[in-house]
Amino acid sequence: MKYFFLILSLASTLLASPVLTVAVTLQPYAKMLSRLGKDRIEIVVLVPEGSDPHTFEPKPGTLKDFSKAEIYFTDSSGLDKNWLPRFKGVNSKVKILALDSGIQFESLDDHHHESEALDPHLWVSLKNVQIILKNMLAVLMQYDPQGENFYLENFNTYMEELVSLSDSIESLSKKLPEEKKTFMVFHPSFGYFARDYGFKQLCIEANGKEPKPKDLQHLIQEAKKSKIQSIFIMPNFSKRSAEMIAKSLNANVVTLNPLAYDFEKAIKILLETLSKVQ
Repeated sequence: MKYFFLILSLASTLLASPVLTVAVTLQPYAKMLSRLGKDRIEIVVLVPEGSDPHTFEPKPGTLKDFSKAEIYFTDSSGLDKNWLPRFKGVNSKVKILALDSGIQFESLDDHHHESEALDPHLWVSLKNVQIILKNMLAVLMQYDPQGENFYLENFNTYMEELVSLSDSIESLSKKLPEEKKTFMVFHPSFGYFARDYGFKQLCIEANGKEPKPKDLQHLIQEAKKSKIQSIFIMPNFSKRSAEMIAKSLNANVVTLNPLAYDFEKAIKILLETLSKVQ
């Protein structure tokens, strides 16, 4: 009897152990992957919560975790191009797969950006998220066919939630007149949200920096013309310009974090704020 319980315990441990180790760049992608794989996969996130991907430097612990990954999902935006060689250096066998197949990229809109860099904030559009989930699902089922039904069930559950929230955004967009569909952000994080749901994003940041006084005056005039009532900023970004513009407009400054694990929360805050536009 003792041996029976020992075998049963070992079997339970094996069933609970992750089948795949998968790496992603950012927290939002970890959230999507977690909703699909739950305890069946171990997730390695390259950029820790609260870190700025633009200034990120991988730590030894992250490199060690990445060395165990079988799959790495990249978003093809080039965001990881500077530090990906270091990760590949500790894991040359990892399968590097694109999660963005089927998504149309846009250039960053950050007030006369000079580099024509691709906008990496794919997940702020729930339409993009649905495409990403389909790509992730296909890969997980390919590398872990025994978990196919498990992944598919989780996929369907999460998709229902995303479609419901996406429908809410589309409903709001249809109700608002065109002159009330413009919103202002410091960092150009919501370009795909604006594109896919019929809004317009105005960006304060100029080439990754605070705007010059001349540009600031132009932004204030543009914001007045667009009747901006709220300005959205992200944690770890300067508030100075946003607060100066908000003071000129008698507008609110709203903090949200689209880079967080719970990225849907930022979308919901944006949706709720836009729904109160007078």
